[in-house]
Amino acid sequence: MTDLGSPQLPAAARYDFLGRPLQASDKVCCLGQLLYRQADAVEFLQFLQYLCLNQASAAGILRLLGARQLVAAE
Repeated sequence: MTDLGSPQLPAAARYDFLGRPLQASDKVCCLGQLLYRQADAVEFLQFLQYLCLNQASAAGILRLLGARQLVAAE
């Protein structure tokens, strides 16, 4: 049974960027494929900063966040 008054998270989107379960009552934001609670915005930015310290993983992180290569018009 579903409560029509509360938003339902997709089955695959029930966990935040650290693997913690999300509740329907949480104010959830996303950046690319990563979900985070509004209240955890500072921790989310620190998480991204930590990920970006390793230059070798930069391309994968950018793809995860939705980056794509633009093709120049000829």
